[in-house]
Amino acid sequence: MERGSDKHGARQDDAMAEEVEGMLRGTGPTHAEEWKDPEPPADDDPAADPHRPQYPDHG
Repeated sequence: MERGSDKHGARQDDAMAEEVEGMLRGTGPTHAEEWKDPEPPADDDPAADPHRPQYPDHG
């Protein structure tokens, strides 16, 4: 069976497909991609105004 991939074999194709299956079928983040989730803001973080760009203080 020809897969159109000459960079790696069928076994590696299957392994790569298995790695991304959770991302393709799942509705939420998978345990494997937990590091990609942003951290929630800390209690002492200033509130960000989405309409105003954030610049460092020059004071």
